[in-house]
Amino acid sequence: MSDFGGITNEDAEKIKAIVKAFYGAQNAERVTKGNISDKTVHYVALLLIETVDCSRWVDAVPNPKDLLMPAKSIQKWALRLIRNAGKPFVSETVEINVMCKNFRAAQFKPNIMSSLIY
Repeated sequence: MSDFGGITNEDAEKIKAIVKAFYGAQNAERVTKGNISDKTVHYVALLLIETVDCSRWVDAVPNPKDLLMPAKSIQKWALRLIRNAGKPFVSETVEINVMCKNFRAAQFKPNIMSSLIY
């Protein structure tokens, strides 16, 4: 991720807040700046898009043209999405439909939690 600045402390805080909102404080404690991988960023971004009102976040950042784009472009896009969409998660003011949250959270939890580097 060094091609676009890497993960900042603020990015890590947002990813941790998103994980806390979906999976609880115990799982969020596993998230640290040092163990967030490229896959973590990617899966958290997918979780956001799949769960939160897409029109709200899609207007904030450009969408990748397709999933065949180079990986670095997708990672840049995913991190921009997390940076923009993560603020309400940190302040705990985000509103998510409970059905969407439960369904998408279950879908992405194994990928997000296993993508953390230990």
